[in-house]
Amino acid sequence: MAHSPQDVYARHLVSRRGYPLWTPEPNMNLPDVYVREGLKIGDVGVVVPGDGSFDVFFNVCLPPTHSLHRESGVPNNFTPIQLSGRDIAKFPEAESPGRIISTSSVTRVRNTDESDGDPARRAQPGPLNYEFTLSSREGAVLILPEGAERYYLQNERLFLDEAIQHALDWYAFAEQRLGRIISHDSLYLITGFCKARSWSLAAYQQAAGTGEASAQFKAVQVGIGNIASSYTWETTQAMDWRVGPSDQYYNGIPNQTLFIQGFKIAIREGILGRKRVNVKADIPSVRPYRVEFYDRSWPSKLRSGGSGSRSGSKAPRTGTSMNMDRDRKRPSG
Repeated sequence: MAHSPQDVYARHLVSRRGYPLWTPEPNMNLPDVYVREGLKIGDVGVVVPGDGSFDVFFNVCLPPTHSLHRESGVPNNFTPIQLSGRDIAKFPEAESPGRIISTSSVTRVRNTDESDGDPARRAQPGPLNYEFTLSSREGAVLILPEGAERYYLQNERLFLDEAIQHALDWYAFAEQRLGRIISHDSLYLITGFCKARSWSLAAYQQAAGTGEASAQFKAVQVGIGNIASSYTWETTQAMDWRVGPSDQYYNGIPNQTLFIQGFKIAIREGILGRKRVNVKADIPSVRPYRVEFYDRSWPSKLRSGGSGSRSGSKAPRTGTSMNMDRDRKRPSG
């Protein structure tokens, strides 16, 4: 059974870096600040199954008057979260230029432009010529010609509490105000990301008995735009690949979101008609949060979304129980 490129790519490259997006580019229908800078910590939305982009509904850190919220407003009971400068960890050079991220079945044979063995030359963006062997039925690879940066929220408790308290308001807003048809286990709150200026990614599926295949990636120039004409693939079998951003959108700013980290938020029907809100980290091996929140007082149907008003009573928290398990030691990578 053939799977979409996004399915193959995400399944093979999900890691402690986060969840990989097949479409890293900003949505050009978003406000200019999003087009210029890309996704933000605090964005709430869903990963679009078909193309692997992230559909932003609102941001928990931006005020109701922000351009992102101007057209559709914000959920009921919305109050923006105030973050301090120390709440976000920043690593502008988390991935070095020329970095390759792939499954173990994708083996880099050589880079012909490293043949002179000059470490100083390899440390700078320049021509790339990577040859790979593909030794399994499916796999994925991401190439970062200009490297990548990584930012993530350290004070995760703020977002965790907000998601537990307002999950039903958020789903109501998405469905009733924005008109999205989404499953009740798809809402995502971004707590971190990995971004790059430019990239190339690929996913492949081989038919049974095909045997080993090969692929070659070339970047004739790096760091000056002209991505579409500079980054190319040559393969011995069918392979889905993309390069980006498009030439007219290359601005030299890391606004291409390759990986996102965050909390997955689900609502399920419990016994006696109670709603159950489940919040868990998307990468449990890295941040094994798992919270289940029960409340008898939730209405049987999701309440209607708001238009930016902060008024209205919050659901009483009677009959509440919470279970949380977290490894207090956060890995450094």
